[in-house]
Amino acid sequence: MEIRTRDRVVGGVFLAALAVILVPMLFDESPGPTLEIEPMEELDIERVPEIPLPNASAAATKRDELRQIVDEDGFLVEYGTRVGDVTIDESLDDSGYWAVQLGSFREEDKADALRVRLQSDGQRTWISQAKIDGEIMTRVAVGPFNERDAAESFLEVAASQYEIDGLVVGYKP
Repeated sequence: MEIRTRDRVVGGVFLAALAVILVPMLFDESPGPTLEIEPMEELDIERVPEIPLPNASAAATKRDELRQIVDEDGFLVEYGTRVGDVTIDESLDDSGYWAVQLGSFREEDKADALRVRLQSDGQRTWISQAKIDGEIMTRVAVGPFNERDAAESFLEVAASQYEIDGLVVGYKP
């Protein structure tokens, strides 16, 4: 088929399709009677008086207290731990629980690799983030232990089995 003939056939098919779509629209009946809606009356809406929030001053006081113990990045000022993470610190000896911190990493993937290795050996591990000297570090720890002696004995096992120098720290959920 020549190009000219092909173009004519395509044009004819296009015009036929257009006619099939548009011609029935010319013979459609009108959509029906129109319904006119009367405009609404002006309503006199009474403004609801502004109600003060209950305990707004108490909430503001709590907010200010929270700002004193948490920095702008969401880390506890005292321990450097991210809010919501487990707190581990050497100064938490009075908590009654202990953990063994086995590493503190700048790169989170290295911390995760150590955590996976420890978990594959059946250890109860977790990762927490802490701000140390203005830098965010990811810590890997094992525990908690109910007795400091149990934490120290695990520290010896970790030193020989994983060749890691850990640290016994206080644990606070």
